[in-house]
Amino acid sequence: MTGHHPLRVGVIGTGGWGTSFWHNAKQAPEVEMGACWDPRPEAAQRFAEKLGCDVAPSLDALLGRSDIEAVTIFSPNSHHRAPAEQAAAAGKHVFTDKPIANTIEDGAAMVRACRSAGVTLMVGHSTRYHGAYRTIKSLLDESRLGTLAMAEGNISHSGGSRLGKDEWRWHRDEAPGGPLMQLSVHMFDTMHYLFGPTRRVTALSTSSLIASEIEDVFLALLQFESGLLAYVGTNYVAPPISYLRVYGIAGNAYAEGGKLTLTTTPDEPWTTASEELPVPDINPHAAEMTEFARAVRAGAEPETGGREGLLALAVAWAAIVSAEQGRAVTVEEVLGEATSLL
Repeated sequence: MTGHHPLRVGVIGTGGWGTSFWHNAKQAPEVEMGACWDPRPEAAQRFAEKLGCDVAPSLDALLGRSDIEAVTIFSPNSHHRAPAEQAAAAGKHVFTDKPIANTIEDGAAMVRACRSAGVTLMVGHSTRYHGAYRTIKSLLDESRLGTLAMAEGNISHSGGSRLGKDEWRWHRDEAPGGPLMQLSVHMFDTMHYLFGPTRRVTALSTSSLIASEIEDVFLALLQFESGLLAYVGTNYVAPPISYLRVYGIAGNAYAEGGKLTLTTTPDEPWTTASEELPVPDINPHAAEMTEFARAVRAGAEPETGGREGLLALAVAWAAIVSAEQGRAVTVEEVLGEATSLL
């Protein structure tokens, strides 16, 4: 990045999440916000006043600015494709929040549009940037857990209980899978970062605890290409929790609440020793923007590019189909023709 000016970014979608993201992401010196746009002018104005940038009068005006090199998209899931395609056509690099899109068709179209235009596409899978998960990756790279046996993770909170009909997450066509698409997709990507791609999924779901159209509980069993098995759970009604446990012959790693514990059996069977490992203090959203800027400047693939976005989305859809049809579903099946983009 030496010698480059900061990547000047336009923000599309200035609601609560976009505001929260940029409150943290603006701490990355490699990027700066140039302007924002939202179909709700009052939302764009609030964002601009709070975070300090211009307000573009339209999406075309934002994309037409020569000082804007890239865009970040924080619109609802079903509205990622159109602005991404428009941005790519205008020669702007694209960062979109997770999931890449609601459907494989839309996600694949975004990948094709960016590749055809020769611009960078990055998907905002921020969870893998957390310090505890980066440290688990180091443990695996150093073989400190030995041969892996299994893994399990859960990301849940009670946000589904507070949804109203006027919110897009209430509706199944806008948020298919409910917490699966909104929360578990983070864990799917993080597990891909740690263990490689998923081969097939078996899942169960319920839709009885909240009034909206979406599911409220999802349990998914994943089999990775390596043969490793994992469980990922999520619900939209319980107090917030996020954890990941990795079990190996030589040790177990347990991450929750920003802390990481390593448990081993140093002497006799049935005896254990546990230690809390140091975890780097990482601002995940600033780290994402640093990676986005690096990829743009280097003309390289970002860590969470279109491929990673499609793979995480495909696991979510494999779980949805599995729960609906009562069978195991492969990632290749749901990807269909989009497999050629991986």
